[in-house]
Amino acid sequence: MLKHHAHSIAWIAGFIYFAQGALGVSGVALPLYLRAQAWSVTEVTMLMSIAAIPWIFKIFYGLLSDCLPLFSYRRKSYLILALLCGAGGWFMMVVLPPTKEWVLLALLIANTGFAATDVVTDGLVVEHSTTISSQVYQSIAWGSRSFGAMIGGISGGWLAAHTSPDFIFILTMSLPLIVIAAASRIHEKKMESSPFSSALTPFRRCGELLKTKNLQCFMGILLVASLSSSFGMPFFFFMKETLGFPEVFLGFLSSLAWFGAMIGSVVYLKFLRKVSPKRILSWAIILNCINILSALLIVSKVSAFVIVLVGGALGCLVMLPLMSTAAILTHHSQVESAIFAILMSIFNFGQIAAGMSGARLYSLVGLRPLILMAGLVGLLGILFVRRLDFIPSSTFPKPSTE
Repeated sequence: MLKHHAHSIAWIAGFIYFAQGALGVSGVALPLYLRAQAWSVTEVTMLMSIAAIPWIFKIFYGLLSDCLPLFSYRRKSYLILALLCGAGGWFMMVVLPPTKEWVLLALLIANTGFAATDVVTDGLVVEHSTTISSQVYQSIAWGSRSFGAMIGGISGGWLAAHTSPDFIFILTMSLPLIVIAAASRIHEKKMESSPFSSALTPFRRCGELLKTKNLQCFMGILLVASLSSSFGMPFFFFMKETLGFPEVFLGFLSSLAWFGAMIGSVVYLKFLRKVSPKRILSWAIILNCINILSALLIVSKVSAFVIVLVGGALGCLVMLPLMSTAAILTHHSQVESAIFAILMSIFNFGQIAAGMSGARLYSLVGLRPLILMAGLVGLLGILFVRRLDFIPSSTFPKPSTE
């Protein structure tokens, strides 16, 4: 059972994650808007991948939050600032001309805000996680995010077909502004100065943790798990331009995938959260490969419905073991936000690198060979899992003394 304060954190984090998922309301409109500017599929994919670069630098947002209190708070004040930054980026999408330079700048600012929001919220959750509660928190987080994305996807598809992109961008901008109300309700102990005696201490602590065999193997697993991003955008345009799926159906598929993820989070919480980390990670690698290769079977609306629903559940059963293990490995490290952010930055770097390389490979080999390569190479993650000797967080190196 979660204590009263933990319940409060769970509710607030759940609301924030729900809003993050709902940002998918622009998921159909944005690539179609960019394609309407006469950009090629490769150009759209490259721009979207570059715009996601702020997600690589999550360690810096985490270190700031861990080490330098802003207005006497480590979490709440940074969260509000990040939400304002995310809203500002989407405001720029509305008021600036749709040139590649301005669009890239706007999306970079928006993603900086959302990446920082994600880091600070993760830090808040990890700070209150234990070996027992981490799976509960991660299930709540992914369940809430999935529900928000499901709502955002189905409404985003309808809006893309019936309204202007500017209206959708304004709607997207309003979401982080609404979340500020929830962020202001976080009860956090004031901290007037850094909890560390030296500015270098958190860097040393992160270095100590990253030298451990488990975390090095785990980073390899994260990189392999990110390969599904190599064909995401080309496959979106394959469904739109080759299979002829309308905007409303594309939005419906996005919602369906997140509905499947909600099912996956319930299955994980009820049946799989007590499975050993090493075993569940092995299953996650295999499920990820199956999920990637199943995209080859989408040839009609019916097959898309079935495969996207199942794929959403499988995708969640891949991510939850990864997130739960990461939370356990970073708990009580004194740099919860920073070390968790490093792990997630590794995963995001893998996604961006896979997206950019996938854009190039798509133009050379086509979609189906690209999917096959992603699925088969993904099985290499089993090698990292076999080398993983899971150790509870309490046995990780103690912080070095000054």
